[in-house]
Amino acid sequence: MSPESQPITTMRNRSSFTDVHKGLAILAGAFSFAGSIGAATLLSENFDGAGNLFSAPTYAYSLNYTLANLLTPGGGLKYMHGGNGANGSVSTNFFTASTSPLSLLTGGITAGAIDASSVSYDLYAQFSSYRAQGDYGTVRVRFLDGTSTPLGSYITVGSSALVSSLGTGVDGSRAWAADSTTGLVPVGARFAQLDIQEVKGPEGVVIDAYVDNVNFNIVVPEPNPSALLALGGSLLWFVRRRR
Repeated sequence: MSPESQPITTMRNRSSFTDVHKGLAILAGAFSFAGSIGAATLLSENFDGAGNLFSAPTYAYSLNYTLANLLTPGGGLKYMHGGNGANGSVSTNFFTASTSPLSLLTGGITAGAIDASSVSYDLYAQFSSYRAQGDYGTVRVRFLDGTSTPLGSYITVGSSALVSSLGTGVDGSRAWAADSTTGLVPVGARFAQLDIQEVKGPEGVVIDAYVDNVNFNIVVPEPNPSALLALGGSLLWFVRRRR
């Protein structure tokens, strides 16, 4: 081997050595991540207490304005309604969670995990209405950055179509249905704000849009073991190809 070729061979060997160590570091990080899952329930409201996080008016299930709530979680003692609207006209009321914007950096969730698009959310709520009036509610979440500036549009569950599709009893009372949505927490998000929008048609005064069991959770999903194995296989292929 000539002196001129020796440095090139050494550089290639060092490059392969560095690639191996980089790959091992990636695998080590992935496996350590598998053992440190973050999760948090940011809001859970069943409207059964003396007060509720939305400061919303409630009805008792015992009034029989709806059919029994047989969903999971089931209906407890009370559920919320939309309060008074304008008599004889379409009306909308909003109830914003009375907490400060909810921090996403809790329960082991980190800013790094959010900005790596590794954190998912789950928004769930239950809905009903009064007979055929068609009043309906929606539960909405909006993510905020570190300065409380909104990121993107509202994420919503509940709709007029959902309420219209509910089954009814012999007296016309409506059943309950659940609605939920999941997705990734947007990059840069640090807080979330929840509100409930209540809408009624022209009939009546009270906005008879009913909501119960509102839950909002975030989680870092556990990596799929097969995905980690695939990562390891890709690393071995890469190292062999470099050689």
